Amino acid sequence: MTDIANIQSLAVAADAVTNVEVHTVNADNASVSTAYEVLSNLDDASLTQLGTAGDGIEGVSTDNTDDKSSGQGGKVLTVKGLDTSFNKKESTITLNGTTVVEHADTDWTWVNEAYVSGVGTLLNATGAISITNDASANAIGTIDAGQYKIQNCWWKVPAGHTGYVYGFWYYVLPVAAPVGQGVFALQMARHGLQGVASAEVWETIAEVVIDEADTGVAVDAARGTSHHVFSFPGNQPVVIPAKAIVRLAAKATSTAVAVSGGFNITIQGSGSGTTITQS
Repeated sequence: MTDIANIQSLAVAADAVTNVEVHTVNADNASVSTAYEVLSNLDDASLTQLGTAGDGIEGVSTDNTDDKSSGQGGKVLTVKGLDTSFNKKESTITLNGTTVVEHADTDWTWVNEAYVSGVGTLLNATGAISITNDASANAIGTIDAGQYKIQNCWWKVPAGHTGYVYGFWYYVLPVAAPVGQGVFALQMARHGLQGVASAEVWETIAEVVIDEADTGVAVDAARGTSHHVFSFPGNQPVVIPAKAIVRLAAKATSTAVAVSGGFNITIQGSGSGTTITQS
């Protein structure tokens, strides 16, 4: 096998390259306003991160069958992110239903993903599982009932690594009457010490506008589907440097719209040759 740095196109195939990870982030927003907000199943006002000082995390469900001993719902959460030195960090939280379970250490600074990694007979979460900051109970991510992972459409690149994003997909959900347009933007916060939602300075890399296609109205039906994909010219990726955050954000041009979308990010390793072929 060869290192990803030696492959000019950065094409990734399972077990064909070394020292690379591929991750997919996607989310649905029930309503976005006229100001950009990250795609997430949490509203923009309540979504946060841990910041740079370091803190702990905790997990709790709205249903007692999401429990290590119930034998039914979600039992274990796997959480992946960065520590206070922006190095990769991974831990598990064993759920205890509606009782909050705090993770042991306070060396977290960012959560990239969290998902149910151990289940009972129902094979998924039976309640809504929240991952929060154990110091303030601020929302970091939510796994909706019946789902597998949190829906936060952003990623913070670890120290000593580089991220590559080739494009994104986006969709304005149709409703009973036309409500206007949605705007989607791939954005980056470049400074490594930024980490608290609503405090970052976001640079827009690519921006698209799309109509809400309402098939219940004849004039809007002619617009066709509002499912779209954006890719950079020549299928060349945008480079996301170490410690930077990349996100897919959306806003409405006038009346609030419901949206969904996501992107894939390829994480290049440090060049140490460590074999990583996960996605």
